[in-house]
Amino acid sequence: MNPSDQKKYQKCLEDALFEVENYLKSSADAAAAVEPDKGLGRLSRMEAMQDQQLVMEMRRRKKRQLAEIKAAISRLEMGSYGTCIFCTKEISAERLEVSPETQTCISCG
Repeated sequence: MNPSDQKKYQKCLEDALFEVENYLKSSADAAAAVEPDKGLGRLSRMEAMQDQQLVMEMRRRKKRQLAEIKAAISRLEMGSYGTCIFCTKEISAERLEVSPETQTCISCG
């Protein structure tokens, strides 16, 4: 991978890292337990609990993506970024454009 591509992917990964970290910070309150409140009716409480579950699932996915992004940044620093972790073939530029944190080529993924 040439240096200009490395810089491009470094920027993409840093932007993605910033975005995911901001989402996790901003959604922390929405994932908190739904307090029993006398003012909420039964359906409103059920809806609030459902919304909470959706936020918690999205946070779980974002935490996984955060770990993948950090691993990709580490691979970039070690010089193994863009290489499939299973078959060691080069990952296509198109795949890295869509998902810069990917670890596998299309065949292994």
